[in-house]
Amino acid sequence: MEVSQHSPAQPLGSSLSSLSLKKPDDDLPFPGKLRISIPREVSETLSERGFEVDGHGCVRFRSDSTSHPRRWPLYRKMYDSALICFLEFFMTLMSNTGATVATHAASELSISRIVAVFSTITVYLLGQAVGGLLFPPLAESFGHRTIYVTSTFAFAVLCLVIGLGHDRLAPVIVGRLLSGFLSAIPATVACGSIENMWDEKARIMAIHAWISCAVLGLACGPPVATYISTSLGWPWIFYVAALVVGACSLMCFGMQESRPSQVLRQNVRQVVRKTSFDRLTADSVHQLPSASEFVQTTLTQPVRLFFTEPVIFWVSIMGATVYGNIYLFSEALTVVYKDGFHFSERPASLVFLSFGVGILPTFLPRIYDFMFANRRHRQGLPMEPEDKMFGFYVAAPILAIGLWWFSFTVPPLIDNITPWASIISLVLIGYATVEFDNVLSGYLTDTYMSYAASANAPMSFLRAILSGGFPLFGHQMFRGLGSNNALFILAGISTMFCGVAVWLRLKAKVLRLRSPFAEKTALSAQSSHESVPQPITSVA
Repeated sequence: MEVSQHSPAQPLGSSLSSLSLKKPDDDLPFPGKLRISIPREVSETLSERGFEVDGHGCVRFRSDSTSHPRRWPLYRKMYDSALICFLEFFMTLMSNTGATVATHAASELSISRIVAVFSTITVYLLGQAVGGLLFPPLAESFGHRTIYVTSTFAFAVLCLVIGLGHDRLAPVIVGRLLSGFLSAIPATVACGSIENMWDEKARIMAIHAWISCAVLGLACGPPVATYISTSLGWPWIFYVAALVVGACSLMCFGMQESRPSQVLRQNVRQVVRKTSFDRLTADSVHQLPSASEFVQTTLTQPVRLFFTEPVIFWVSIMGATVYGNIYLFSEALTVVYKDGFHFSERPASLVFLSFGVGILPTFLPRIYDFMFANRRHRQGLPMEPEDKMFGFYVAAPILAIGLWWFSFTVPPLIDNITPWASIISLVLIGYATVEFDNVLSGYLTDTYMSYAASANAPMSFLRAILSGGFPLFGHQMFRGLGSNNALFILAGISTMFCGVAVWLRLKAKVLRLRSPFAEKTALSAQSSHESVPQPITSVA
């Protein structure tokens, strides 16, 4: 089982010459393994690829290795990161088309609206919830690139199946369930890919771009689905999706494997084939887990982390609730703006774009994060995960303000008011949603590092469960209680999050330092370049 990207027992600065002078028992990667003679051709071939080998045949990354994803050229990291972010945007967009599809498909399929919502929204996000637990440990053990290629191709095929089988309920349910399962890959594995490629400062913007793409997808889902459905028919939503994701599948062939352990194993296999020297092994921390280790330890890791790590437990619950509210609004805003403000279908769907506008001011906290990171660098101090929590402390009260504002500016509590008064408040909610997901995901990524995907998986799982469940009662809640009373409940919950923000400000570091798992990842980082503060201009 991997603990970090580099062996804590062997600093990356070791050279081939120093390894050759070690005593037989020095740096023994596997107990009882004897020293062997490494042919010069093998050592030179590994050195050309950016690796070093010790006297036991154990291969690891060299300190200046350009094969390590952290030291890839900027264009290489930008291509992979941009494609991952676009996949997150589009697959999230597809997740939030369900309310529109349910409205148009219910009569054609001869089902009630609640069954249509379940079949198009809930099953998609239930699939994503399961995939969110399964894919991160798979990616951490076996790599990322193959998963991206196969999942995007399968997603495109499933969208085509839904479109062609639009007159029957079974293809819609199965297609949405399985495509939701596959959508968990950019939703959960992406944070691990980002951690692999970018250092702690560059991740400030990389994770921000990833989260922003997700919320932008949520904001664009209803209007895109509405305009396609009212112009061409709802099956065309899935025909277009098949075309777009199919093109992304081809682009994924241009990606490179970003999991350091997988990169190391691939290169070891290639050198073995090239030199016919079969006594090389990957560094012990980069060994592929056995089947029993994978099932018993790695596969269950996200669940174990959720119940044993207090930070992951509370961050997951809070982040999932805020994110799930956007899916609740996919049903609720129809009631608010169609019934209250008498909007027709297309203008009502455009209101969702307000959440996307809220993304723009979220770049301001990132500027603060960069300035703080540079100040820590000048002081010769490393960044700690809590140092990048500023955006969350700001977003918690802004979310409460936005929801209370929205509560008091919509009918029936108040009549004869411009809809713009409430639409502006949605910008604040969109801003807070990005900051919650951005900062909290970034905090887990920085804290658990090479296990970032597994650490984020519980939040992704809960987020998918709540996002799939909320739309089932959104319509009934806002019509039964009244829009204002329903919003007062949400505003009250968001106000409690302000108290949680204060608690985390005081206790987050204490909880992290008490965590044996987080401590283990932090100690392993001290032996890698991650622990050395670098100027922001060097991230490329």
